[in-house]
Amino acid sequence: MEITIAKKTRITTAIRGRIIRVTKSKGGWFEIDAGRGKIINAHFKNYGIDLPKALRGRIVIIEGVAQKQFIADDMQHFAGDTVIGAKQHQIKTNPKQRLTFEVRGLMVDE
Repeated sequence: MEITIAKKTRITTAIRGRIIRVTKSKGGWFEIDAGRGKIINAHFKNYGIDLPKALRGRIVIIEGVAQKQFIADDMQHFAGDTVIGAKQHQIKTNPKQRLTFEVRGLMVDE
């Protein structure tokens, strides 16, 4: 997916992967393994979703919008997370967590 999204800031797609952990049940926040040591932070578009913590370790198919995560340190001052002050140029991005995914639908595969 990184090759596809390299030229665009966001794409609509469906992916299959293993849920690493459910970070917040309310709103459906979780992390999914993207392969090759990469992690995708995902959350449901609808905040009214309650995601059970028992999904940890399960393989799911999710459909939604994948987008790049920008920070101001990448010299993109009007995109994403903007850090102000002395910390502005000291923030280092985590190369393993470069994508976020806004989930519209989830199906448990295994």
